[in-house]
Amino acid sequence: MPRTPPEDLQTFLRRQDAPTLVAVLLELAEDQEAVKARLTRLQLADRPDKLAAGFRKTLNGWRRSKRFMVGGEAREFGRTLEAWLDQIARELMPKAPPTALELFQAFIDADAVFFECADDSDGAVGDAVRSACQYWLQAASRCETPPGEWPGRVIDLFAADAYGAREELLRRADVLFDEAGLRGLVCLFETRMTQALAGASSAGRPASEVYRASAALSLLSEALRDPDVKVGAVMRYSPEPNPVQRMDFVRAYLDVDRPADAMAWLQEPWGHDEGSRRALLAETLERLGRFDESLPLRQTIFEHSLAVFDLHRWLEHLPEGARSAAHARARNLALNHDDPVRAAALLLELEEDDDAEAVLLAEPARIRGDDYRALVPLAKTLRERELWRAETAVYRALLTGILDRAYARAYGHAARYWTRLREIADMGAGLLPLQPHADFEASIRARHARKVSFWAHVMGKRPDDNEDDAL
Repeated sequence: MPRTPPEDLQTFLRRQDAPTLVAVLLELAEDQEAVKARLTRLQLADRPDKLAAGFRKTLNGWRRSKRFMVGGEAREFGRTLEAWLDQIARELMPKAPPTALELFQAFIDADAVFFECADDSDGAVGDAVRSACQYWLQAASRCETPPGEWPGRVIDLFAADAYGAREELLRRADVLFDEAGLRGLVCLFETRMTQALAGASSAGRPASEVYRASAALSLLSEALRDPDVKVGAVMRYSPEPNPVQRMDFVRAYLDVDRPADAMAWLQEPWGHDEGSRRALLAETLERLGRFDESLPLRQTIFEHSLAVFDLHRWLEHLPEGARSAAHARARNLALNHDDPVRAAALLLELEEDDDAEAVLLAEPARIRGDDYRALVPLAKTLRERELWRAETAVYRALLTGILDRAYARAYGHAARYWTRLREIADMGAGLLPLQPHADFEASIRARHARKVSFWAHVMGKRPDDNEDDAL
């Protein structure tokens, strides 16, 4: 008899009677401040003014704060800001869009306070401000304010951006404006650019106002899905676009599926960005169905990088009859490549497992232990393929790389590599031509005996975060 699938939580809750749910909520409210706060706001659902007052009180508290936050505390602050915005959007905006709009605008106006009270290295505060801009547009679209008022308000808010986090006001302006409204904004910024260019002519170079107007037009071009607006703005002050600008044009046209227009910017070499031009040219030719032209480019790109990604892009449109020769060509290039890690990754992708292990074992000293972004996934694949010797070579490189650099923040990872190496040795797998495991362990103990923090991890004891290691 087939088993009945488990009941999901929503279905289960809908089956419960009201007194049971009330009792559970009251119990949670006693212990969980967030639940209590949510129920309190629920009581005010029909009193938007009172509900908004609570949100405004929280915002004013942030404005008055003098604390400076870093690291995890700053990230948590950013998440708290996002949660506040989400609550307004969910609980207040459906009932009172103008009140919600006022709160979103007050939040955006206070962005300097948020950025100056937190180290936003992780971007959590910036993300919250961007969310506020999107919510502002949504709330504005639900208000009955005369349409003619919105362009000026959006421009003023964007113009006061001192931290580069209000770009969503223009990038997502289609939430509030129809195409005619967006074109009107384009005209306003084009006029500003004209005035800025006229004022900058005597200085011989564009003023900051020119670049700011161009940035605004680029964002509006995304809202309109019309790269011509972006291209026209840049060409006004840079009639001979540099490779970076050309790259931006090409990507903009490809984003809206206009490959024929992208081709115009791919005809001339891009100097030190030539690799990027070739990749974009190959993609553009593929979009146009010109595979006879794109395939040689894809092969050249792959042979230069030997990257698995580029291999698949080459093979993607290659005729079936040519794949065997391409496989042989890729294998030969990998076997003769200077970097054993890149070569092994490619050979594993080609399912040439013995060759992959051979290149890693040929000269283990050439495996760079600091290349963890490549080595960690490589070790995982080697484990899945049961290539124990190659896996050992990779983990030894990772372990010694961390210890030789005395990279204390990674000692927890190094301890896991130490454990995995012992597991492989205990399986009785032959490691030749590698050094026996006992000898390797002895050498590590002799060279790094004074790295107390590492050995504490190995023994399963967490050291103090501020412990200094003797090198």
